[in-house]
Amino acid sequence: MFRNGLILSFVLILAVAVIFWPVFDKQESEPVYTVTPVIIGAETSLLTTPIWVAEEKGYFLEEGVEAIIKPFDSGKASFEAMLKGEVDLSTVAPTPIMFNSFRRDDFSIIASFVYSHDDVKVIARKDSGIKTANDLRGKRIGIRFGTTGQFFLAAYLDYNGIGAEQIEAVDIAPYKLPKALEVGQVDAIIVWEPHARNAQILLGQQAVRLPSSQIYKEYFNLMAGRMFTQNNSELLERILRAIHKASIYAKNNPLEAQAIITEKLGLPPNLATSLWDEFYFGLSMDQSLLLVLKSEARWAMESGLVESSKIPDYHNYFYHDAIKVVAPHNLNIF
Repeated sequence: MFRNGLILSFVLILAVAVIFWPVFDKQESEPVYTVTPVIIGAETSLLTTPIWVAEEKGYFLEEGVEAIIKPFDSGKASFEAMLKGEVDLSTVAPTPIMFNSFRRDDFSIIASFVYSHDDVKVIARKDSGIKTANDLRGKRIGIRFGTTGQFFLAAYLDYNGIGAEQIEAVDIAPYKLPKALEVGQVDAIIVWEPHARNAQILLGQQAVRLPSSQIYKEYFNLMAGRMFTQNNSELLERILRAIHKASIYAKNNPLEAQAIITEKLGLPPNLATSLWDEFYFGLSMDQSLLLVLKSEARWAMESGLVESSKIPDYHNYFYHDAIKVVAPHNLNIF
């Protein structure tokens, strides 16, 4: 009698375990996080598509992150807001990172999440007599100082054998560049999307785009202050995992991702679709970004834009821990 009762009890326990096993398993594989608010400064461009997709698809919330996305007209402005403590994280291209590295070392590159060979463009006016790069001599070129546009201009002039003294660079906010070109304040502009396409739309038949895709490989990066990385290692993994999910979604569902970024940024219909192939979404921390930073630093020193004779050690500006967990195969810094 005792033996039969014991067997019956064992069977009942086993049955209960089988019934509730999926629940126990799910709890172990999907940890429950306390939702943490994080302010992310994001440039209003197609480069930041994974950030907006992660918000729209709920990937941040899945990782226990309440992402408060604050838009900026440039990565430089986003980055400066982070350095001032106005946002927790920022999205930015290498040039503002480089300029600030000569002044401070209290920030880190968490990961790159997109790159493009063709995002930055040269748009000019035909009625300014510009048909080729050589026609830029003696012309006014609008750029935003301290951004990728400034380094791109130097590289573009050098590539085409034009001296910096042969043009006049005019400092203009990125979102104002298309209008400045339209009204003739400048003869050409160097700017990224969607501002480049907006300029072409405003000028219509007077717009000419000069070839430039061989000049620069642009990385866009997620940044955080050094103190933030020290105190939020596990949170950064969750944030990066959400962006990783969004990058995969954007690659596998381009039309849906294009619709999201079009709505979020208020872009003209079909603009994102026409530019989509210019962007390569995915997490990385690549040696080529390190080389870009060194190249830009060398240019800044040679041009007298910074007061230093030594390139910062950019190895110290990379935070490896989060990408090492989320996408270890894409960590290629040595």
